[in-house]
Amino acid sequence: MATRFIDNGDGTVTDGETNLVWQKDTAPERITWPEAQEYVDQLNAESFAGHNDWRLPTNEELLTLMLSKENNRRLFLDPIFGSQRCFWSADTRGHHVACYVDYYYGGVYQFQENYVNHSVRAVRGQIIKVAEQTAA
Repeated sequence: MATRFIDNGDGTVTDGETNLVWQKDTAPERITWPEAQEYVDQLNAESFAGHNDWRLPTNEELLTLMLSKENNRRLFLDPIFGSQRCFWSADTRGHHVACYVDYYYGGVYQFQENYVNHSVRAVRGQIIKVAEQTAA
């Protein structure tokens, strides 16, 4: 059986189902949504893993990592991604409200963007929609 997530050995993981490339380790601490954007900008300035097109993932992209059952740390996330449970997304809901995905409760939530309790898992690449795959 093929492994869905491939550790590229450079701090990134490729998702074999979506072809998205994810940052394997997260930001070193919990940060606000504006700090999350700055963190991704810094990854690009440093050409993390040889690339400068890192970005905050969308809710939809973060949800592609959601497992249907808990792992041994009670997270709905593959163990290759560590033990952080909440990640900011690029999506917002009105003035100063940003979305995040919680792999402990298993869903998308929103909170004030200055809330300091979430991390960042940067991504690169384009997600392929299921409808687009079947139309080809």
